[in-house]
Amino acid sequence: MGRMKAAVFHEHGGRDVIQVERVPIPQPAVDEARVKVHACALNWLDVGIRRGPQFGAIPLPLITGVDVSGVIDAVGSAVQGWQIGDAVTYYSLLTCGDCEFCRAGEVTVCPQHRIFGEHMNGGLAEYTVVPARNLIAKPTKLTHAEVAALPVVSMTAWHMLITVARLQLGETVFIPGAGGGVASMGIQIAKRAGAKVIASTSTPDKMAKARQLGADHVVNYKEPDWVEQVIAHTGGRGVDVAQDLVGASTWADSLRTLARNGRLVVCGSHSGKRLDLSIPQIYHRQLKILGSNGGTFDELRACLELAARGELKPVIDRVLPLNEIREGHRILEEHDHFGKVVIQIADGA
Repeated sequence: MGRMKAAVFHEHGGRDVIQVERVPIPQPAVDEARVKVHACALNWLDVGIRRGPQFGAIPLPLITGVDVSGVIDAVGSAVQGWQIGDAVTYYSLLTCGDCEFCRAGEVTVCPQHRIFGEHMNGGLAEYTVVPARNLIAKPTKLTHAEVAALPVVSMTAWHMLITVARLQLGETVFIPGAGGGVASMGIQIAKRAGAKVIASTSTPDKMAKARQLGADHVVNYKEPDWVEQVIAHTGGRGVDVAQDLVGASTWADSLRTLARNGRLVVCGSHSGKRLDLSIPQIYHRQLKILGSNGGTFDELRACLELAARGELKPVIDRVLPLNEIREGHRILEEHDHFGKVVIQIADGA
């Protein structure tokens, strides 16, 4: 059956629990394809899963890695429309297909959903297997590293801003933590929708990069009056939408940036899951708090098509080899990046 190199952890904990080991090469089921992985991007999901389960048990040992780009090297007997040699990426969510939410097209809230790299082995390995129905052709104009930098962050930002918050032409959006993957996509998606974008980040270099992506104004959140600066950029009115993926450390300030009838759209809690809120500000100003969870297959496919046309730019901070996977986790945990950290698995990524 053969063996492959993979980043595996057998217990939850610090970065030292990640081991690069040789494990059996997975074999595709009848409805699956096996993908030879060229590149796999890291997400905060990888860090959170490594630290310990937050939303239910996680099977161990586990290979994480959600964002994959590679080439099919084997297919199950029932697979149609795909063949060995096809360059692909894939949609990382597996849903039941039968519940009321799946039938309504709201797959991101399927109670039975599972995620590659969390509930089953993912792509931080030389090979991974995936149901053929989740496959999407790799855009030919993009490298494997560029494609790996797109799936989770692009569809998440699109779902947050376009599908859930319903961002409109001429509105103003605030995007905190501009160096993050979803934020870097959010800036581009919001500009494409015709919105004015105000972003925040922590260093002059990151501020310059946010402007290069299209942000109209960028503030340094380490300055004590940064919220007032955001509001000043709106003429004192406040923003229509705040996109927040950070969690407890930013929620209160994101709410403060909102105009009356403003919307806070949230997806993420890595800085904390609980906080004190001033309830009167929510009803006096008629603020709306909207939850957003991942994205859909069609949203991912649309984002990849936009990237293929040059309308969305993959934002890659750096590319590391698999044996530097712990360094990749450090970069994310210490916020030492702007955009995605991509792990190169095969040559030519």
